[in-house]
Amino acid sequence: MATTTYTQEVECSTAPARLFKALCLDNHNVFPKVMPDRFKSVELVEGDCNAVGSVKKICFPEGHPYKYAKHRIDELDEASFYCKYTTIEGDVLHGKYEYVVHEIKIVASGTGSVCKLTAHFKPAAGAALNEEGIKVGQEKVKEMTKIVDEYLVANPQAYA
Repeated sequence: MATTTYTQEVECSTAPARLFKALCLDNHNVFPKVMPDRFKSVELVEGDCNAVGSVKKICFPEGHPYKYAKHRIDELDEASFYCKYTTIEGDVLHGKYEYVVHEIKIVASGTGSVCKLTAHFKPAAGAALNEEGIKVGQEKVKEMTKIVDEYLVANPQAYA
């Protein structure tokens, strides 16, 4: 089955450089700090933190619907605020997806930015695409982006 792509844009109040640092470069610290109900920890399991090819394990807290996910960094361009990573393992794939490729591109907009989010879902052999589940997941990604943006607005010294 072919890969299915979903895109969305999130308007943020934070400048692109700060938002990129928090969302892409330091998410292993930011996510558990500002969203402890969604993230227990983000651990480096392979590579050099933000180097291409590095793998991070995201552990979810007790009571969360999932236990963990592993993300591999595929591309990282700090100058253009672009990050591409792939969910390669974890119960978040539901056994229904071989992998999910995520792209984050942050562009300036007024005094803030627009976070362009793209996700490419590759279904596992014989699995049907769960469009409703994907829509729910995409909404959660949008919420998390807004939570990080709100944290940065409330803490202007963070990632300045």
